[in-house]
Amino acid sequence: MTSHGVIMSRSTSIILRSIHRAATHRQSQYHIISTKTTCNGHRSVQQHLHGRSLQRTFASQNCPSEQRPTLFSLPNLAQPTDFLQLSRIAIEECDFIRKALASSLQSTHDQNVPIQESISQAKRTLHQLDDISNLVCTVIDACELCRSVHASPEWRRAASDAFGTLSEYIGALNADDRLYLSLRRWVFHDIDEDGGNKITDNGGKHSNRGVLQHLAPEYRRMADAMRREFERDGIHLSYNQREDARELNNVIVGLESLFSANITEKTKLYDVTGESMVGEVNRIVPRHILGQLVRSTNGQATMNCNRSSLTLSTDALLTNTLLAHSPSPQLRKEVYMQANTSIPENLNVLDSLIRHRHLHSTLLGYKSYAHRVLSDRMVGSPEKVEEFLSNMEKRCRAVYEKEMVVLLDAKRYVEGSASEIEPWDVPFYTSFVKSQRQHLRWKEDMNWADGDDDHESSQFSGYFTMENSIEGMKVLVQDLFGIQMVEANIPIEERWDVDLAKLPGGGHHDCSSEGGGLRKFTFHHEEEGPLGTMYFDMHPREGKFVHAAHFTIRCGRIRNNDETNATSNNYQLPIVALVCNLSPSSSPDPSSATVLSHSEVETLFHEFGHGLHSLLSRTSFQHLSGTRAAMDYVETPSHWMETYARDPSFLSKVLAKHYITGLPMSDRRARHLALSHVDFRGIEVQTQIVHSRFDQALFGEKPCSPSLGGCTSTEVFGRLHQEAGVPYAAGTHWHSRFGHLVTYGAGYYGYLYSQTFAADIWAKAASTSNSATTETVRQGGMKIWKEMLIHGGAKDPKEMLVAVLGREPSVDAFFDELSRE
Repeated sequence: MTSHGVIMSRSTSIILRSIHRAATHRQSQYHIISTKTTCNGHRSVQQHLHGRSLQRTFASQNCPSEQRPTLFSLPNLAQPTDFLQLSRIAIEECDFIRKALASSLQSTHDQNVPIQESISQAKRTLHQLDDISNLVCTVIDACELCRSVHASPEWRRAASDAFGTLSEYIGALNADDRLYLSLRRWVFHDIDEDGGNKITDNGGKHSNRGVLQHLAPEYRRMADAMRREFERDGIHLSYNQREDARELNNVIVGLESLFSANITEKTKLYDVTGESMVGEVNRIVPRHILGQLVRSTNGQATMNCNRSSLTLSTDALLTNTLLAHSPSPQLRKEVYMQANTSIPENLNVLDSLIRHRHLHSTLLGYKSYAHRVLSDRMVGSPEKVEEFLSNMEKRCRAVYEKEMVVLLDAKRYVEGSASEIEPWDVPFYTSFVKSQRQHLRWKEDMNWADGDDDHESSQFSGYFTMENSIEGMKVLVQDLFGIQMVEANIPIEERWDVDLAKLPGGGHHDCSSEGGGLRKFTFHHEEEGPLGTMYFDMHPREGKFVHAAHFTIRCGRIRNNDETNATSNNYQLPIVALVCNLSPSSSPDPSSATVLSHSEVETLFHEFGHGLHSLLSRTSFQHLSGTRAAMDYVETPSHWMETYARDPSFLSKVLAKHYITGLPMSDRRARHLALSHVDFRGIEVQTQIVHSRFDQALFGEKPCSPSLGGCTSTEVFGRLHQEAGVPYAAGTHWHSRFGHLVTYGAGYYGYLYSQTFAADIWAKAASTSNSATTETVRQGGMKIWKEMLIHGGAKDPKEMLVAVLGREPSVDAFFDELSRE
């Protein structure tokens, strides 16, 4: 199953609806989207704050040359203790805005006030609420990234402490009815100065829209979104109930953090014995790479190494490599069982998380956590999720069963008699059969001619490097959007891939070689101007988040209200980080090229799609910026961008060049690579369906928690696999490492959901086939930017998809590709 990153962006609520991180992990309840403000917010507040305003401080980051180098390019973040200081200042500034909004509730409203003044008040209120979100996200997003990736334990601890402080404060914000009443009074105009209803809601719909109808569509969407989020998070409850909800939420955040930390920090060491298995490992994994991946809890290399015994670890990269390339069923089984029983403590953490999420959601008036989560998604309800998954399974079933027969035949061919496919067989035999098919396709290709070089004809290795991938991204953004992507130097103070305390004399870290350490790129458009900054943190290291994810360090936003104009000087440029754990260089020489697998390139382009979504959005509110959109839509741009990594034309012309010869991949080889993506796609989709159903079962009306009278998560996980005919090993608990249960809890189906949209967009508007011209490629790219990416979450996803496609979305393109041979 493809397990692309996570959008780091969480969402615990209202004011910060989006901290959710992308595809793989992100565990917590915010939306890891970050923010910083670049406009002069509310003058009365700023006058009180004098020179200490974070709003003004972060505004200056549009001119980074004026600032001394700091971590993540964020002002005043020069040492670990600065996190708590920035948290304190953010809370102080938010409290000033809260007091200003509370004071506004005391004023008497003149029914004869001019409509323009009411419009101005409504816009000002929405911007004040967004300022609060912006201030808190500014710091908590930096905390989230730092605690997930920084090489220094001191920095990680400081970021975690500040994260906890702000998490509790967010709970207080979500329970502050003065913020909600300000929204009701000045934007919806459905309560009076005493807080009483002017009107009676009809079926949950606001029958008097007041001044709202005079606001621009983005302002109306912001207002509706914030009201729904306030009410979804229990602002309607009594004070005591809100306090109970806040306490439950604090527990939930702690459990999410613990579940994630266990995945990141708990690496199990184990020994494989016997000369055959030791020799097999040595054949597959170079010894110097093995030394990087097998480390003790203190970060030191720990290798019991002789001819008959070898120490391995449950590191994901090592595990996946051995499972995919070892023909030894004994070694594969040992590796699989060790990896999928490595974090047993997360089973209890998960049970407690399920219980507290359910209690929290029912307290807020929902049938379940799933009902609460899906209330603001495109799909709308758990029932609609099951309808979608059932339809997907029905259309996928025949392909899946055919592919499983092929794997079993291959296993019998290699191992002799075999009655079934075990879970540790799937990676090896899919790789084995793909290789055979690639060779046959090469031989049977209609363009085959005597004398053609069939050297390594079935192989694609060596054609993908870190540098080629980045150059491909540069070409792609230029061709699609007319954007320049330029690499920038990174001062040592700005880096997080080194622990300065461990450098002799605080010396500088050389990371100029390809694939080494951290890289930074700025993006610029001739007409739009500067677009933002993107960091690339590509390779594994001790203490780093173990999956792939897009982190927003700072969201973009335009302040366009009565007091400012929408100029470049008041636009907050976004900063994002793409975090992956790609293969390190296979050579001890740091200047050598970093050769990547094709699946790693797909992961990289997937995360790049998230990054572009953040950089290319242009919204008035950070709350609606970039990836802060419906979670079952937000993967659409990333899956669309990922498709370029397997597009034959883009592969042969731009992306794939052999790291030794420099020669591009031939057209024929590129076509075969594209076809290989479809091989065993049915197994991948069926597995995603099972995991999506498991996710729904955990958090549905009858949650899978013994403490709530239900079955254990492991029992349900096994049952769903058996019902679907997907291989499962008794005694394992793969889901104890399933980080999406935190980041995408009750929403994992969204990956498949958005893949259907991305396939539709690709088939309709984005293909770079040989028939496409430079002009049509640019037209297609600009349509996707201006009709979809630019809006972030400020427009209904369905409307954006229809604008790009020219019709209602369809799943047909997804299944057309699935059935292609």
